[in-house]
Order: sequence, then C-alpha cells, then structure tokens
Amino acid sequence: MGKFKQISIIGVGLIGGSLGLAIKKLPNPPKVIGIARHQETIDEAKKLDAIDEGTLLLEKGVRDSDLVFIATPVSTIVDTVKKAAPFLKDGCIVTDVGSTKSSISRCIEELLPSRVHFIGGHPMTGSEHEGVSAANADFFKNAYYILTPTSKTDMKAFKRLHSLLASIGANVIAIDPDKHDELVATISHLPHLLSATLVNLAHSHTSEEENLLLLAAGGFRDMTRIAAGNPSMWLDICFENRDAILKEIQGFQKELRELSRAIDKKDEKTLESKLEKARAVRKNLPSILHKDISQFRELSIPVRDRPGVISDITVTVGSMGINIEDIEMVHLTESSGLVKLIITDSQAAERATKVLKDKGYEVELKSAYEREER
Repeated sequence: MGKFKQISIIGVGLIGGSLGLAIKKLPNPPKVIGIARHQETIDEAKKLDAIDEGTLLLEKGVRDSDLVFIATPVSTIVDTVKKAAPFLKDGCIVTDVGSTKSSISRCIEELLPSRVHFIGGHPMTGSEHEGVSAANADFFKNAYYILTPTSKTDMKAFKRLHSLLASIGANVIAIDPDKHDELVATISHLPHLLSATLVNLAHSHTSEEENLLLLAAGGFRDMTRIAAGNPSMWLDICFENRDAILKEIQGFQKELRELSRAIDKKDEKTLESKLEKARAVRKNLPSILHKDISQFRELSIPVRDRPGVISDITVTVGSMGINIEDIEMVHLTESSGLVKLIITDSQAAERATKVLKDKGYEVELKSAYEREER
C-alpha cells in the first residue's frame, strides 16, 4: 500500500492546520499542500510550518495528492468534493472532518467516481479558538477520531487512513454514519446548545449596573466554555443534523420536567436517585488511555473477500467504544483473507471477540506483545 507521498488539506483553519502540523511532525512526512480562500491564511500556515506549499486554486492543490482532507464548514463539504472530483487522481482517498456524517457520506459516495475512495471522518476534539493561528500539532493525541466506513468502503483505503490517524496519536473508532449522527447529537451538539442557553439565561438576569456574570463560579465557566464557539459553524451543524438534535432536545425536556416535578413535590427519593445515577455514570467515564504494550491483543478473523466486510467488522467493534490500534489485511486467496486487529486493552479485546463471534465470525485472540517485538 505504501506511505502517502502528498496530502492536501482543503481549509487550513484550526482543524486543517492542526492536521498539517501533526502530519509534518511524523518521520519522513509526506508533502502537505494547503488550499484556502485567502492568501493570508496560506502565508500564516506556511509560517507556522503547517503546510509545505499553499494555493488558492482547488485544481492545482489536489491534482497529485494521495489523500485529501476536507476541513471546510459542514454545509460546504459536499460541494467542495464535487468541485475537486474531476482533478483527483486514481486511488486518491478523500476524507472530511465534519461533525455530521450520514447525509455527507451518502452524497459524496454517489458523486465520486469509483477510482476515488471516500471515508467519512470526525475528530472528537475542538477549541473555542478559530483559525490556523490556534492550530496545535498535539491536537489529536489521545483524542477519539471517528471514521464512518460503509459497505462501499475500500479495505485498503481504510487501512491507510486508519494508520495515518493512529500515527498522529488519535484513538480511531469506526461507527456507522447514521449512528454517528445520533451519538454526536447527544454528546456534542446538544451540550453546545445547552451551554448557549445557560449563558443567555444568566445574562437575562443581569443589567448594565448589575453584571452577575462577574460572579460566575467554576462550574458555570466549565459548562459554558463551549458557548464561545463560532455561531455560523453551529448553524450549519444544527441544520445538517436537525432530526437527531430535535430528538435529543425532546429527551432533555422530558428529563427537565421530571426534575421539576421531583423538586416541586419535594420527592427526595426521585431527585437523589437521578443525581446519584448521574454521579456514578460521570465517575465511570473512560479516562485518557495510557497504552501498556503488555495489554495489546491481536484478533485474527478469517473473512471472505466481499464488499463491506471491513466496515462490518470495524463498525461492530467501534460501536462498543473500542479503539482499534492497527489493522492488517492478509489476502490468502483471491476470494478469502485474514483481518488482524490490534486492540490495546485485554478486556476490550475479549469483549470485541465475543461480539464478533456472536455475529458469526471466527476469531482467534492472542497476545500481540510478541508481534510488537518483531
């Protein structure tokens, strides 16, 4: 499969610039081309060493690249790919960083020629700051980076992109595009809207003479930090993921009504139960993964060489919140092969083995420690 020789990043802002910085820190990095709407952005990205070269011309920027990241606003991703498609070389991999996936993946897979491979992506990291000047080479270290393969995803292309993202420190998880949108509506999109609503509510109690926001304690500041995000970006996200977000708002309204009722009725049992449940769940959220090589496990899975098999396996594992450290595909015959997954936690590997076996796969689980030594 080989290493990427040239990578293009369309949209050299916070995420695009951070990708460039992270990739250029790799040993023998590929050439990184930045594509932006303004020359000032290109100049700043080159000054920060986030890109090797830059251009305002889409055709020139993508023509010879092996991998193209689309790091533009969500509402422009599909149109950007449509404009770039005629200039992409055979075998090129296209991926995006948008926080919605279902509609984008479906549209792009339909418009791209079969000679080009698309894999949806969403790095679960961010900042209230904007622009390439805020880019950071360590932005993706220990952050979850979601890929959304489908039945049309090319196995070799997925492997190459997965390996690159893992090499910049990301914990890569595969999730179905529709499931992704439901998930991020809960853990990302709704929290931003709640944060903005809480700030506006607090502001409604203030006046020019009496600014109570000056009294804001740590909890308020922590919960409302994300309200400082770019409003135009969040307009795109809310409309793109409209159905899932509305469903989560309705669910939150139900929870608030139950809380209101418990407080109104002085129902100590219900209120304490809800608070205790939330406390227990929050305390058990996974912490940053510290990788212990002795815990690495290898899953070997014989498969028929058919469309969608890599998507089925990786999405099955990713839907359990399990990060795949590495993927290897061994072709034994023209019609069959072996998929090898490296998982960094022994208990997670056992859970992944069970769920794959339940789906009918044969799975051999063994320590990957000796493999890492070779």
